[in-house]
Amino acid sequence: MTTEEMAQLEEFLKPSRIAVVATIGRTGIPQLTPNWYVYQDGRVALSITKERVKYRNLSRDSRLAICIYSEPRAAEYATVVGVAEVIDDDSIWPITQAIVERYVAPEAVEPRMKMLRTQTRVIVSLVPERVLFRAM
Repeated sequence: MTTEEMAQLEEFLKPSRIAVVATIGRTGIPQLTPNWYVYQDGRVALSITKERVKYRNLSRDSRLAICIYSEPRAAEYATVVGVAEVIDDDSIWPITQAIVERYVAPEAVEPRMKMLRTQTRVIVSLVPERVLFRAM
């Protein structure tokens, strides 16, 4: 991507949109789920629990595709493909909080974080290997 296209992509990813995440299921069929995300430092980051199917899928095959689109007509969208890195240490919490802050009211952030800290969470981090971006 050119510097201009990368700047457009970063601008597109700033609003709180829903990311449709595709992992490869046990039988080879894609498994799709909607997720909250944050785009930081050239990476798309998702917070998930170890109990989710997508965690098991990524543990077996770390290839990942994410599609983020504009609402309501998806006239603009970005598809990001690459190999996911799963982060499973205390460094997940600032990233998780950055994700939560994008989607909930400020007064709800700390209660939400308190609840999330009781779960077996990880961060799935994706450095784009390939990006398809359609802008209007």
